[in-house]
Amino acid sequence: MSTTSAATTPLWVFGATGILAGELLRLVERHPALRLAGAVSRTPRPLAQAHPHWPGNETTCSAAEAAGAIAESIERGARPAVVLALPHGESALAWLELRARLGPAAERLVLADLSADFRLRDPDLYAETYGRPHPAPEELAGFAYGLPELFEDDVRRARRIAAPGCFATALQLAVVPAARAGLLDTSRPWILHAITGSSGSGAEPKPGTHHPHRHGNLWAYGLDGHRHEAELRQALAPLGIAPPLHFVPHSGPFARGIHLTAALPLRAGASLAQAREAYAAAYTGRPFVELLDSGVPDLRSVAGSNRAQIALHARGGVLSVLATLDNLVKGGAGQALQCLNLVLGLPEADGLPRAGLGAC
Repeated sequence: MSTTSAATTPLWVFGATGILAGELLRLVERHPALRLAGAVSRTPRPLAQAHPHWPGNETTCSAAEAAGAIAESIERGARPAVVLALPHGESALAWLELRARLGPAAERLVLADLSADFRLRDPDLYAETYGRPHPAPEELAGFAYGLPELFEDDVRRARRIAAPGCFATALQLAVVPAARAGLLDTSRPWILHAITGSSGSGAEPKPGTHHPHRHGNLWAYGLDGHRHEAELRQALAPLGIAPPLHFVPHSGPFARGIHLTAALPLRAGASLAQAREAYAAAYTGRPFVELLDSGVPDLRSVAGSNRAQIALHARGGVLSVLATLDNLVKGGAGQALQCLNLVLGLPEADGLPRAGLGAC
């Protein structure tokens, strides 16, 4: 475990050997105010062994060792940050264990969870979506939903953040501004198609995500419903609407990125010009959502960045919203870091790239 200076916020990463943890490390390495203080995994190992792109020489530690070091940092007056980059179902248990070890000092923590464990506020909706009871329903009220472009006030007031899913981020950025403006017909189906890269399936190779199977290939899945629909439904519920959602995800032959196409029925009298006004009002001044004046978004422009691109078109009473983002950054680790910046009172864009990888 490394040491940190008094001028920086110490950061601990649980589940440090996973893909999202590796992406978080890439971003934190250039962050002006966060420094890695500890990386937690089940088996101690050199961090660079799991993430060769990481230039440090840290060795991962156990959750118990991390809890002790976090407690010491709090005693010294620090306000440490913790990111849970654990599988769904494990994050909640890890948080309960860490909270029990720290006792009242746990309230000094700033925490961001990358799993689905605290995204849905209703434990019954969680059980319906994930097919099992919520492991810590009493903790749900303590987490804010971490999509700053739509829920910034909640994020700034919070100490604990539930970072949205990658598809859910794209879905909400594409749909919510038009829904909030009352431009959409809620009686007709909202058709939502999105293609994701293989990195969204995690570090463990599986038959459907192994590169030889995925290369040059494309297919749909989740035809009976995808769990990230629940996060969109949750965002629409305060508007008093529950439109028929028809979301079909696809697996694409690339590693990074999500490309979403939303076909949204406009209500009678609603226009493309009104839609542009609504999206501009929602995203003007937001550093990580780019509303295109013309053309269409593409993955290469946003891959490697925390930026989402959105374009609007309309034909025959249907608003087409096209959105692209990097599922590992704006749809994952970058979004969690963006939320940590806001909670810690740091500039929102610290450590987060806006430029994509470009031509190569």
